Amino acid sequence: MCEPISLGIATAAAGGMGAIGSHQSAQAQADARNAAARSDYKYQLKVRERNWGREVHRYGRQLHQYDSQLQENSMAGQRAYSGAQEKLNNVYKQASFKQQANLVNLLKGSSGAASRGMTGRSAQRLDNDIISQFGRNQAIAAESLMGANIAYDRQVEATQREINSANTKAYEKVALNPQAGVAPAPPVMTPGPSGLSLAAGILDAGVSGFSTYNSLT
Repeated sequence: MCEPISLGIATAAAGGMGAIGSHQSAQAQADARNAAARSDYKYQLKVRERNWGREVHRYGRQLHQYDSQLQENSMAGQRAYSGAQEKLNNVYKQASFKQQANLVNLLKGSSGAASRGMTGRSAQRLDNDIISQFGRNQAIAAESLMGANIAYDRQVEATQREINSANTKAYEKVALNPQAGVAPAPPVMTPGPSGLSLAAGILDAGVSGFSTYNSLT
């Protein structure tokens, strides 16, 4: 038969070991959960960093494409302006040639009347007809040049609108700077078991051992 004091000590020891074991088990579980939370948090940070790097790279390509598109739009505009200017220059050249031809015809008409010996009213009437025709030709030429200038201005304005529209459309692709994704929230650590609970468990074990001793004595 065991002595009461031995049974009390054994009861207290068993209770104390149980309390310590429970405390260690709870602490191990808390440590495991915290380690998993930290690992998951680091992984989320790496994913965010990788996504951000990809967005920055993509935006850099878009900026390069935007600059290239602006240059292409500018060159296209210059070609259109040059074409419109060349067309207007040709109209002025043709008008100049016609002007020279009209002057030649004017001189020939006046000289022809004099060479044929026309004088008086007949010569005057012929001169008036020649001058009138010359004036009409001048008016037609002026109207043609005015129309050519108006057409040139309209084409230049239309080209400028097209360039502005193309530039705006290209800018829409780079208007918004890339933004890093929302940072993951730091992990919330699981608290381990309180030291007070361990002390209370050991104290309870001691009380149980003392109670066993008392009950046997």
